[in-house]
Order: sequence, then structure tokens, then C-alpha cells
Amino acid sequence: MRHAHEDLIRLVNKAEGEPDAPSIFDVQALRGLFAESCEISGDADMLVGRYSSETMVGRILQVQGLFHSIDLTFHDLVIEFPAADDAIASFSAVLVGRSMIEGEEDVAETRAVISRMRRVEGDWLFFEFRLTEIDED
Repeated sequence: MRHAHEDLIRLVNKAEGEPDAPSIFDVQALRGLFAESCEISGDADMLVGRYSSETMVGRILQVQGLFHSIDLTFHDLVIEFPAADDAIASFSAVLVGRSMIEGEEDVAETRAVISRMRRVEGDWLFFEFRLTEIDED
């Protein structure tokens, strides 16, 4: 469960100068993190929706394409297991990105996240993310 969150971070992050097209291995690894249907809800208008695992990967690649670099980190990850094959994690996600779009400011956003996972054929798969903007006043 914790490893799936770490893998998600690793696969979303993008170093400065890294090629825009990820390797086939990384795309397959990313796809393998999501259930056949995964929902994103909350305060991320650009991402809200219900997606197949393939579409989810496409959305992530689309977002990566907007940035020269992405640094995604998760903080204070707490995992609960309401049932043997269900898990709920809560954490803060911080995304810092250097925009590729001329005139656009770089991004630095923090969200409170609840992710839900199910064990399917021995693998933990994400099937829901709820995102809430955190005011940093």
C-alpha cells in the first residue's frame, strides 16, 4: 500500500531536462497502479472525473507535458484498513512544477488527499482520490 504511493510519486515526478515521453516500462507501471475505474473528486477542476486506467495514465502524461519539471511529495501518510482488501490513506500532497507555458507562473500547490485502494488479484490498486485545497494563509 505504501509502496504504491511511493511508486506514484516516482512515476509522476519529472526532472528538468527529462524527455517528455516516458518509457514504455514507466507507462505500464503507472497503468498498473490504477483499478479499471478510478475517480478523482474535489478541488482539482482540471482532473475531476471518472477514468479508466488507460485514461488516468493519459491525464497524468498530459499534466506532465505542461511542465519542464515536477516535484510531487506526500507528507504525513496515514493508512487505515477498514476491510482486508480495502485501504484508505490520508496525506498532504505538495506539487511544485516549472511551467513550460511561456508567461505562466510556476505551480506550487498543496492538497489534502484521501486515496482509496482495493486489493485485486494480490495487487493494491487506486480507485479513488479526493482532493481538498489547503489554505496556506
